[in-house]
Amino acid sequence: MTENTSTAAASAHTGITAGSPVWVDLGVPDLAAVQGFYQSLFGWEFEDMGPDFANYHMITRHGASVGGAMSQMESDADQPAAWTVYLKSDDIEKSLMDTAAAGGSVIVPAMPMPGLGSMGVVITPGGEGMGIWQADGFEGFVLDGTVGAPVWFEVMSFDYDADAEYYRTVWGWEPTLLGDDGQEAGEDAGDGTGGGRYANNHPGEASTAGLCDAPRDWFPEGADSFWRPYFIVENADAAADLIRAEGGAVLDGPMDTPFGRLATVADPAGATFQISELPVG
Repeated sequence: MTENTSTAAASAHTGITAGSPVWVDLGVPDLAAVQGFYQSLFGWEFEDMGPDFANYHMITRHGASVGGAMSQMESDADQPAAWTVYLKSDDIEKSLMDTAAAGGSVIVPAMPMPGLGSMGVVITPGGEGMGIWQADGFEGFVLDGTVGAPVWFEVMSFDYDADAEYYRTVWGWEPTLLGDDGQEAGEDAGDGTGGGRYANNHPGEASTAGLCDAPRDWFPEGADSFWRPYFIVENADAAADLIRAEGGAVLDGPMDTPFGRLATVADPAGATFQISELPVG
């Protein structure tokens, strides 16, 4: 992350460049069971797009696009509830082919969404699932720095070097290492220094996502690498209390960091995400 994340977040979705997160969506066994949780926490509104879009719901707040959500299909019953992050592509077919050539897997080939764009889903060489979005009428979420909006995205990777190479070669990232104080420490994410590394995808204000060398002992045995989104809250401690009261869980924090007060949380279905109380000034 960067300390000027809140400033960068104030730009609208039209400023999102290829290779940066452009959309997030939630898959849960029963969407109706968690809508109230997110409405209470973030003030989100859910609009059912109807059967032509498999009853996919668009999430907005004060009219601004936040993400999407849907109940998982019966065929996905063995999949855990989770948030998916989508990267923006100017050529989805090329992004899918390049992912496969780099050692990843294409799970969902390019699927047109009439009047909106095309989406696909891949597994990267580092093991995390990820969406790809090419716009054709719908540009993605709005990063406006307000409560309830997405503000940051990061890969918790169990194969950091493989992921650093993948995102560099396929998505044009320039992985830039950060020190413990959150300041840039170098531009070579594949330096072989071992665990604990964290890199922004680009230097300085150009950064839009992060790559974390995730310690395996933080997570259950057999866990895969994964993307996780951050959403803005006004007060992290009050939000943590509300999450518990609404049937969710606080897994870590809240804690102070160079980037604000953060916590790792889960909704009542078990989908994890981050809450972020941005630093003042």
